[in-house]
Amino acid sequence: MKKLIVLLLAFAVAGVAFAQTPVLSAYSTLSFGVDLDTMQAGFKNYNSATVTVNFPVANVTKKGDKGWWGEIAVANVNFKLSDDAISEIETAPVFTNTYDYDGDGVVETNGDDAAASVTAKITNGVWVVSVSSMESFDYANADALSDGDVAVALHADTMGVTLGHTENGLSVGVTAASKGDWTANTLNEFAFGTNASYKVSDALTVSGAFAYDALDASKDLGATATVALALGDLSASVVGDAIFTAGFVADALVSLDYAVMDGLDAALDVYYSMSDSDIEVEAAVDYAAGAIEAGVWFGDYNALTGATYDLGVYAGYTHALGEKTSLYVYAEYTNDLAGAQALVPYFELSDTSIANTTLSLEYNADEVDVLAGAFGTLIASATVTL
Repeated sequence: MKKLIVLLLAFAVAGVAFAQTPVLSAYSTLSFGVDLDTMQAGFKNYNSATVTVNFPVANVTKKGDKGWWGEIAVANVNFKLSDDAISEIETAPVFTNTYDYDGDGVVETNGDDAAASVTAKITNGVWVVSVSSMESFDYANADALSDGDVAVALHADTMGVTLGHTENGLSVGVTAASKGDWTANTLNEFAFGTNASYKVSDALTVSGAFAYDALDASKDLGATATVALALGDLSASVVGDAIFTAGFVADALVSLDYAVMDGLDAALDVYYSMSDSDIEVEAAVDYAAGAIEAGVWFGDYNALTGATYDLGVYAGYTHALGEKTSLYVYAEYTNDLAGAQALVPYFELSDTSIANTTLSLEYNADEVDVLAGAFGTLIASATVTL
């Protein structure tokens, strides 16, 4: 426990120094579970107490406004100290540069939760020379609906520099990259590429890129192109990738998404893979509003070489039984139209009428398929939270 006391004191000092207060969170759960297939049953106790200190740093950009200047921007930096205070501490606390900035409970890698980044360049506001430590030729944009996408990534693609020009909606650039940093690029392997993006209008953007492993033994060649349209409730894009190594392979994805009404969304994806010589198609309609969620999807994942279908339907409903008591029910059904089908039901009854306490009854948390002859688990639990 001595290590724990020392760490907690360190947290307290850090909190004063950075005007942050260490946060202690804890919960304890008692549950009784029954496996409805084997009738195995018993109790489970779980305790957790965590000390957390966040050190958010405001986004900062330093730049000039006349002639040429060096510009550097540091964004989305947050250091987080966290450790389990129940057991003795055997390792140093972990520092992380990811943080739930938008407070939705999930740390995404884009949008409001973008990962910490440093961007640097020499510019006059129109021409730009990048000083960032990484310039990539990874053009994996046309992801498959399932496995099989072609990632256009070249061997000479570790560190590099880009010369770019941006004006009147048009951005163009040329990039040179080496296979390793200069101390590791023993064979002097380089790749060269170019990229361009043009905002035709507020709704339409076209872009493309090309790269070649000119001074690398592989002599890989890659390219990508995108046309994106956003028009009111409709968004559409056509994306293609291609790479030439020992042979030529390419893929393309057409995506359509339409917000039919508040809560109702329809989407269609059509994917072509030259490496698989096949087409994949998936259409989906999803609805989520208030207490109701529902949706249906249909996919054909081998349209040219032997149809493999996937039909799915799901629905969920949250019913308030009282001010602090609710019942959530959900079910998902899938069918491949060749005889294989699955049904996964789920429900949770929860009550928070006792202060600091959640009582719940949960069925099938492991998502067991009842059509396969299994019935899942039933768990009753009480959780006290700090």
